[in-house]
Amino acid sequence: MRALAKVFAASAALMVLAAPAAAQEACAPADLTRFTAEAMVSDADLRAESDAALQACASFALDQYRNVGEIEERVLVQIAALAGRTSYATYAADEIPNASPALIALLGVAFRPLYPHLRSLSEEENTAAMRTIVFHLLAQTGPLATGSVARPAPATGARP
Repeated sequence: MRALAKVFAASAALMVLAAPAAAQEACAPADLTRFTAEAMVSDADLRAESDAALQACASFALDQYRNVGEIEERVLVQIAALAGRTSYATYAADEIPNASPALIALLGVAFRPLYPHLRSLSEEENTAAMRTIVFHLLAQTGPLATGSVARPAPATGARP
């Protein structure tokens, strides 16, 4: 029994030590200098790469929240920055951005720690990120959000 407890303690210690390394890999600080809104406006490939980086970082944050119960501050800052820049660049390129499913899930479980970082973005990036999130959530709820209900197809044939 003591041997099993030592194994669990050792594995927990390894997880704590490995978390910063995983954060560096999933949410590389270099992404913030690489993915600037100005560069992404004219480069669709860079926007797609930024979206993938946002997805990976948000997925890592979800895993970290589930395993540890909190998310590193640096990771939250990076997620907010990538969400804002990617949404802003996509709108500036006259496209409609898609919200990252991992970002939406992260908002569901860790809204309080993430929201201040979204609010601290520049006005343009904040507006773009919030608009993307709201439109995604509205699209998920469908007609329930607007009160619209699909009308039944008109009956063909004779009236009774």
